[in-house]
Amino acid sequence: MQIKLIADTLLPGFIPKDQNEKELTFHFTIPPNKSYKVYYQKDKKNEWAFINYEPVEY
Repeated sequence: MQIKLIADTLLPGFIPKDQNEKELTFHFTIPPNKSYKVYYQKDKKNEWAFINYEPVEY
């Protein structure tokens, strides 16, 4: 899944400084005009796991 691959690449720039955070969402755009919101949660190993995504309409 291309969206997950891109989101995983961008993930390190969005990881919260607060180690207690369990959920994370962020947006990104694939030029020229496709935008997505992605969702991550910490798994049992305390690592960020991709959960889902949705297209963002502007």
